[in-house]
Amino acid sequence: MIARTHKFNRHTLELTPRQLFSLSEMGIPVWEFRSAEPEEKRAVIERIVPIEPSEQLLNCDWIILIDGQNYSEQARQLLLSMLFSIGIEQNQVAIIDSDQLAPLQNVPSQKKVLFVLGEYLAHSLLSETMSRGAIHQALSTNITTVVSFSLDELLTSPMNKALAWQDLQLAKQALVQ
Repeated sequence: MIARTHKFNRHTLELTPRQLFSLSEMGIPVWEFRSAEPEEKRAVIERIVPIEPSEQLLNCDWIILIDGQNYSEQARQLLLSMLFSIGIEQNQVAIIDSDQLAPLQNVPSQKKVLFVLGEYLAHSLLSETMSRGAIHQALSTNITTVVSFSLDELLTSPMNKALAWQDLQLAKQALVQ
């Protein structure tokens, strides 16, 4: 696999359209570095940060439950890219960990979706049998819940990203209905 832009020390080498065509003809995939994303896209992603749920839970549409102990910078970037890919804006999301789960008991469930990243997290915290790829009702407020792979699982097994994409689409559909 070859990158569209190669970085050598501080220099960047751009591939020409002719080079890109030749590589394509040879069946060599060409990819772009994530840092090559437009500034506008990166600016939107950077504004979505974990927040205290007490401030945002009532006003957000999406509640993302993560494993806070394993929330690395790489996991954060993956999550933010996933959210951006389906058009989730800053005012639509609250990213919480297990320590912030208790306030959800008092949040009205109308027009909200809880997206749980990790089946183990869903089973251990919500004490319910939940599997990925389906819509569930969780907590005493019956918040619409969709379970997906943990961020660590997605980082170590990228082939699961297609299934995580389906889970995101399912959560988005549940929110619209």
